[in-house]
Amino acid sequence: MSDQPTDTSTDLTASDSAAIQAVVECKGIRPIKDFPRDLTGLSPEQIEHHYKALRNSHISLNRSRGQLLRRSRELSEARERFLTTLRSYEERLVLIGQEKAEAMRLAQDMHQELEAFDSKQQALDQLLQDLDAAKQETGFWAIFQITELIERMRALLRGGSRSNG
Repeated sequence: MSDQPTDTSTDLTASDSAAIQAVVECKGIRPIKDFPRDLTGLSPEQIEHHYKALRNSHISLNRSRGQLLRRSRELSEARERFLTTLRSYEERLVLIGQEKAEAMRLAQDMHQELEAFDSKQQALDQLLQDLDAAKQETGFWAIFQITELIERMRALLRGGSRSNG
């Protein structure tokens, strides 16, 4: 057979073959409609081109499927890491909240103790002023008043909060 076709039907077949060759060279996933349903009437070269194109499409599809599976797995792993990190942050937040509540309770207790101490200190100062005032007076009532103030001071220092004005 010669390199140059002499027949117009052969020219058509050569141009169809060139078109198919251009389509076959296209790599990647191709739609199924690019491939003929029936191979009758096709030359062996055209069948081979379609087979190569179908094979290339299948290889690309499998590669894409593999990439999709890998990316899905990576996404799942990243999601799990994110959720684990989020859970650890939630646990830390709960612990910090508990510590904050404990610190607040301790601060309130200390505040109450300071208020009680301040109250005792004011009562003690008042008793000392009353004692100084009673020392200025003379007589039986002054001694009785001083004795009563000393008893009040003892009761206050023991933790009682009785204040007889």
